[in-house]
Amino acid sequence: MGKANLKADRSPAAKALHKMERAARLVTTPARAPERPMWTERLGQTELRRRMWHMLPGFLAFAAWAYPHKDPLSPTFKLIVIALVIAISVSLLRRFHTLVRDESTPETGTAATAGYALSVLLTLLILPAHAELGMTVLAVLAFGDGSATLAGLLFGRRKLPWNREKSWAGFVAFLLVGLPMATILYWGEAQPGVSWRTAAICGTAAAIAGAIAESLPSRVNDNIRVGIASMLAVVAAHAVVVGL
Repeated sequence: MGKANLKADRSPAAKALHKMERAARLVTTPARAPERPMWTERLGQTELRRRMWHMLPGFLAFAAWAYPHKDPLSPTFKLIVIALVIAISVSLLRRFHTLVRDESTPETGTAATAGYALSVLLTLLILPAHAELGMTVLAVLAFGDGSATLAGLLFGRRKLPWNREKSWAGFVAFLLVGLPMATILYWGEAQPGVSWRTAAICGTAAAIAGAIAESLPSRVNDNIRVGIASMLAVVAAHAVVVGL
């Protein structure tokens, strides 16, 4: 009897029925939602939007290369820069509710936006004959500080010994991204042109100062600390290597 059942199970009809049952199970089983990438899971949509807005001004700096201008900056170019900074700042403040972290307040958003914008604007307006200095500060803020936050949230398990709220991953990412971007923007904006060595010295000074300032324990907003530190460092390096 057992042999008869075994033969019956191997019959074409039994095989066809088995395939139909498997197909039915596949159709009726709910489809699994596609897994979200690790960086999306850890960051969340709000933080992704924050990073996008944080880095956007840095990319706009490259657009300045396409607009013919000379040092010192003309009144027209200054007005364009000021208008762009105001427009981006207003857009950020209007979208604050979509970018805010749980611990943030409207005052925090205002301080962060003001610190970011004023650091760049003051450098450009105080030293209009050296627009590369302002662009270097912008690169450090946009790409260095922005990358530090991303790396810290994604890989920030090992904390800095002098600040347990900051990580080695964020500190290293700040330098790995901020240093070359600061060098590139300094080199591209310098008029007359400078060597890559000169650009690297000034970009490195700004990035290191910004990374250290960002890593220190302080109640002062990161953008303010990083902006001031990188501004002072790049101006000092430029004065020594090139002259003001």
